[in-house]
Amino acid sequence: MKKLTAATLNMILALGVICILAGVLFFTRIALRLNGHVEPWTVILTVTGAIVFYLSLAKFNYAQLFFIGLYSVLTGFFFVIVCSGLVSPGFSGLWPVSIVLAGISTLLTGIAKDRRIRVAYLFPSVLLMCMGSYFLLFSLDLISMSFRRWLSIFWPVFPVFLGLSLIVLFLIQQNPASHFPYDSEESEGEGEVKE
Repeated sequence: MKKLTAATLNMILALGVICILAGVLFFTRIALRLNGHVEPWTVILTVTGAIVFYLSLAKFNYAQLFFIGLYSVLTGFFFVIVCSGLVSPGFSGLWPVSIVLAGISTLLTGIAKDRRIRVAYLFPSVLLMCMGSYFLLFSLDLISMSFRRWLSIFWPVFPVFLGLSLIVLFLIQQNPASHFPYDSEESEGEGEVKE
């Protein structure tokens, strides 16, 4: 397959971002027609995020900009849907989804930055997704007791999970090259003495 030029790739990226923005704006128009309410800050967040996302891919190669742009687009569009009133739980019930979206954005940032899944991005993203899902259970009243009451009963679970995580980390570090072969190149470079 023929490699596309940089100008063509930038055009494809720009068209992708424009399609995302068009979808958001069309949804806001439909929501307004269905007597929904669209908060201006949600549209501004989505548009600004799309611009930052485009710039992070086309001009600047910074993982932080990529994350900010992607997270802003995802949360902005999510809040456009939630604040429109077309979804029944509303913002007070669905706010933990923004934490899940932060985890997804972190994972995708790591993949975009290194072209593979890295442990440095995988663990925080899984942690954020689990925390958001956990808070969502309480927010949607799927767990009937209050969060404070649940925490007062089940707090011993946290040291157990911490201990298991530390044991897994110990076992992985016994031979890291066999678990994460791409890290062996980096660790070899760190051990060399520069003259």
